[in-house]
Amino acid sequence: MKNAFVCALLAGAGLYAPVIQAATYEEIIVTGTRVPIEADRLPAAVTVINRQDIEELQVNSLPELLQGVAGIDVTVSGGYGKTTGIRLRGTESQHVLVLVDSVRIGSAALGIATFEHLQPALIERIEIVRGPRSSLWGSEALGGVIHIFTRRGSGGKPRFSLDARGGSFDTFEVTGGVSGEYRDLDYSAAVSWFDSRGIDTRRPTPGPFGVDQPDKDGYDNISMQFRGGYDFSDSGRIEAFIMRAEGTTQFDGNFQDETDFLQQVVGGSLAFNPVGDWTTSLRLSEARDEADNYAPSGDFSSRFDTRRRQLSWQNDVSLFEAHLLTFGVDYREDKVGSSTDYVRSSRDNTGIFGQYGINFHGHQLLASVRWDDDEVFGGETTGGVGWSYIWHDAVRLYASYGTAYKTPTFNELFFPFFGNPELRPETAEAWEMGLASQHERFGWSIRAYRIDAEDLIATVCDQFFNCAPENVTEAQVSGVEGELSVQWGGWNAMLAMEYLDPENETSGNRLPRRAKKRLSFDLRRDLGRFTVGGRLLAEGERFDNADNTIKVGGFATVDLTGEYRLNKHLTLRAKLANLFDEEYQTINTYNSFDRNFFLSFHYRSR
Repeated sequence: MKNAFVCALLAGAGLYAPVIQAATYEEIIVTGTRVPIEADRLPAAVTVINRQDIEELQVNSLPELLQGVAGIDVTVSGGYGKTTGIRLRGTESQHVLVLVDSVRIGSAALGIATFEHLQPALIERIEIVRGPRSSLWGSEALGGVIHIFTRRGSGGKPRFSLDARGGSFDTFEVTGGVSGEYRDLDYSAAVSWFDSRGIDTRRPTPGPFGVDQPDKDGYDNISMQFRGGYDFSDSGRIEAFIMRAEGTTQFDGNFQDETDFLQQVVGGSLAFNPVGDWTTSLRLSEARDEADNYAPSGDFSSRFDTRRRQLSWQNDVSLFEAHLLTFGVDYREDKVGSSTDYVRSSRDNTGIFGQYGINFHGHQLLASVRWDDDEVFGGETTGGVGWSYIWHDAVRLYASYGTAYKTPTFNELFFPFFGNPELRPETAEAWEMGLASQHERFGWSIRAYRIDAEDLIATVCDQFFNCAPENVTEAQVSGVEGELSVQWGGWNAMLAMEYLDPENETSGNRLPRRAKKRLSFDLRRDLGRFTVGGRLLAEGERFDNADNTIKVGGFATVDLTGEYRLNKHLTLRAKLANLFDEEYQTINTYNSFDRNFFLSFHYRSR
């Protein structure tokens, strides 16, 4: 079973890709099945962003990194560190499961992960798996899974790195790290400091509750990461990890305009082979999401702290090389601590899952099922089945079907004078078909999907303006997405396109904050020690409210990047973003960055 550990190492390291694109056939991924598997055997669409992609794109935030990935719609409430919505295939932000080193993160009170506080400088690799994955991961994996892997050490003696970046909006970032391997022990550690004066988050808004705060809304973030592992045998490994971010973000608001935040993921895992082709693993972890909010006067306003303690036991059994059986148990306890007294402040969930895969004559079949027992709702069963096939070693075909669910948040259930403890989980079923082909100099992929969601939660108010969440909405999302990549004569090009039809079947309106059309085009060229590149990002108009009465216009931006490698240790990079100074919004009244410029310096010891 040592090969399984080699596969896991490859999954953490990633493969080179000049621009972000769908996973290549040879890549090893773990998110879609919870075990290492070649991308061509997974009946789903997968995008992998590796460390080299992150550095070459020269992004300042995780939301910026995810923009342009097919199937992902990013909305930001005005600059660095501000509330961000990540919608995968037209589903809500709450319908995207976010993992850090296999640990579920996000606020149990709000039900969303704070992408804006996760610094790209500490990330080694991201796997994005589209489509329902509740049959393996449980609640939230309705639209898909975004799995973030922190840096991991390898390669013998210590390697040191130093990155420094500065530019528009008085923005500065410095990151230092060390990684390496000593005998059977590997380690990686890094610290990152980010500070920006920011932009004016929001335009003045009219009305009795309007906001008019024409000032710069800054953001600072100090983050750290450590990951260490010890291979105590050819088939045994123990590992510990932590990622932590804390700082302050400012925004525009009449009642609150500043938040001190803390995000932390800490855990450990043990994996070994009891006998033969059986691998068993145990993972214990805790994810924290804490926020202290302050009024414009500087006085304390509110506190919301959530903790998600998780224990997972997983078993992988290889049967006659062509068969794989995976089964296990997940346990999670969510707790909310707040300056507001919730009706209930804790709940737990136990999930039992199983998966069976078979590979015969080039056909790969995968089937999975999971049963979750929630302390509040009782039982929920989800399942999925998929098929993939490589035709004449040239074209990959796949089809899949799955069901998923999302439990209501603590705010929706138990917030005083608002929560509704009678809420049911949101549920969905999805179908997908895809074609893909990878050749020496070009590759392409296209897929179509449909998601039918029921019992979606919406806030309903009576004639006396008493409001509460209720299961009242049904939705259907259908779409087509695809990529085309070309490498020719030193040029590397990638085109990603998407068409989405997200309909609220209850009202007939389009679901809010979704653009129907999206396109990104990346182009890079190596010229000796120089590399030049550019990106075009275009998105269609969207509606900002459920009634479709507030429209936010579409936009197109162009970014230019340049890189010069002084030697094997030192690299200089520069980026000019929003070249034509496009004035645009992704959320009504919230500003986006105008033309901006950044220069960065990178040192690697070897």
